[in-house]
Amino acid sequence: MNEKINAGVIVSVLSIAAGLIFYIGWNAKYGAWTDVGIYSITAIFVAFGIGGYLLSTAPKKEG
Repeated sequence: MNEKINAGVIVSVLSIAAGLIFYIGWNAKYGAWTDVGIYSITAIFVAFGIGGYLLSTAPKKEG
């Protein structure tokens, strides 16, 4: 595993963490574990995090 950690990877991991912390925190406070609105916000954070991570760690094209 010879990947470099750059700003894109850090932002992506933070986005995934923010989505999960938001979901767990909101549901722990309000008890709305099946709220579709919370799912949608969490899905956006996690999707951008995963997409950003994949783009940040993809091999760069030369030329």
